[in-house]
Amino acid sequence: MARPTGRPIRDELVTSATTLIQRSGVNGFSYGQLAEVLGIKAPSIHHHFKSKDDLVSAVAQKYRADFAAEVAELKAESALDRIAAYGGLFTRAAQTDKLCLCGAVSADWVAVGDGARREVHAFFDEQRTWIVRQLEHATRGGELSPDIPIDTAALTILAGLEGSLLISRATGDTNLPVDVASLLTMLVRKVEPR
Repeated sequence: MARPTGRPIRDELVTSATTLIQRSGVNGFSYGQLAEVLGIKAPSIHHHFKSKDDLVSAVAQKYRADFAAEVAELKAESALDRIAAYGGLFTRAAQTDKLCLCGAVSADWVAVGDGARREVHAFFDEQRTWIVRQLEHATRGGELSPDIPIDTAALTILAGLEGSLLISRATGDTNLPVDVASLLTMLVRKVEPR
């Protein structure tokens, strides 16, 4: 049994595992690697997380809450500008050579347990819902054409941002996510007749 050290080991495990998953995926890291990063013995991780699935679930849960808090802080004058600013959250990940954690977990979907899957489903549902609200607000404000299928547009924006992180990693274009968000919101803007 591990002796108490006074360190917040559980929190450190979640933080370090988040970075490892964002950079290497669920299958790309081990308890041994995580232990090395933290300077602890790998078996002591089991004191906090009995299985890798338990750890990935806790990581996804924290990421989901942290990301929701960041989204809630986005400020812009118009709804479509908020969506463009939303792309900045993905750009920040690209600039640190990371993927969206939930996108990285999705890439290893067959290797993750039900707890992590529920968190990832909830994350994507919350993000889609937030984008839908922005698009509905834009429609009411006359920024968005009323014939745009809002739910499909929201999923397209989210998929575009997740995909932009993959392409950004391969091309080195770390501004791609915010460029994608800006372009997609520009495409759905209401075009005034001439």
